[in-house]
Amino acid sequence: MGNHANEHELIAYNNLPSRRWKISRIRMANDKKLYFINKEYRRICNQIQDLGYEELNPPIRKGYKRLFVLREETMHSSRAEFYKTILEKINTIRYSLDKKFKEKKKRKIKKWKYQKQSVQELKEVSAYEFHRKDAFTEEEKSCFYEVEFFYSPARIYQAKYIFKEPWRFELKVKPHYITKVKSMDILLEQCKSELAKYLERDENQRRLVKMRGGYGYAWKKIHNEKENRKFYAYNSLKNIPLHCLMGCYKEEKQWE
Repeated sequence: MGNHANEHELIAYNNLPSRRWKISRIRMANDKKLYFINKEYRRICNQIQDLGYEELNPPIRKGYKRLFVLREETMHSSRAEFYKTILEKINTIRYSLDKKFKEKKKRKIKKWKYQKQSVQELKEVSAYEFHRKDAFTEEEKSCFYEVEFFYSPARIYQAKYIFKEPWRFELKVKPHYITKVKSMDILLEQCKSELAKYLERDENQRRLVKMRGGYGYAWKKIHNEKENRKFYAYNSLKNIPLHCLMGCYKEEKQWE
């Protein structure tokens, strides 16, 4: 694959491109091709997303949905509209093909076993969403109370807000109707699948991540630079001997 001794002389004498230059040009051309294919894939995905929906006439019924609604006494009260706006922001909806909302397990022993679902409750609002501008009015915020919980992935305590009067709402099961479906373009879907097959190859995925600046580990570079090791140390007292620290401490005590 490489050039022989006489070939190096011919390349230098005739000013021909070297093997390294050829390889770099091939790699650059492949990177440009991968970049434009990825750009075209994102453009087609945006076009498919912007197609919108088509109305179904008549609508299709598909299973049931379970959601919270206003109770009778709350619905006929003077503040029905106020609680209705709150419910639109904290309501939770579940869908199922069974009216009793049972989910079948994969394992079957003599008969189907049903797994117990978690209790459906109102949405617990996060602190970011609660204090977001125009999310809740001051009057609506007075209907919530704050609770702190330990967020294990980040290992910190965070706040969430829970509605004070959940008894004003009740769960109700209703038939679920599909009134509109996503519009589809066969040509766009075909182009998307062809480009996705090319981009999902392992070598192309690795190259895309590397082109975006991934697979970096900065500590190796810092570790090799011995003069900057103290600057990047997490603890400022790490590289100071103990007897020096004790001497500084005694001097401070003498001056007090």
